[in-house]
Amino acid sequence: MDEGERYTVALGNDPAEIAEVRTALRGMAIRNGFSERAGDLVLALDEVIANAQEHGRAPIEVEAWVDGRLVVEVTDVGGGFDRARVWSTHPPPPLGRRGRGLWIIRQLTDLVMIRSGEEGTTVRIEFSPDPHIGA
Repeated sequence: MDEGERYTVALGNDPAEIAEVRTALRGMAIRNGFSERAGDLVLALDEVIANAQEHGRAPIEVEAWVDGRLVVEVTDVGGGFDRARVWSTHPPPPLGRRGRGLWIIRQLTDLVMIRSGEEGTTVRIEFSPDPHIGA
């Protein structure tokens, strides 16, 4: 495991920019012992960046590092949001048109943390080498 590996990039609001980040972080996951979780990482990352691009404002900073865990933070400079409106522990309504992103992210990762305020929003997702699913 290459402890200390880091990745940082600034994105605009073009969804096409996500592909390069997806490729880089999939590689980081594989190199650092998270190959079985690389697909989960890519899907969760897509959702986090898409939310930042749709609801936040550029520049959108993506920072990832390995310190035993694989950690990714996505930060935008939008006006923030009311977490209570979007944070639910229950699955979204099956016929609903929106509201699945954060729920999906929580299902795929070991930890999700959100800080949101007037200066923007940061979403942190973490993958543990030894997840305690169901614990």
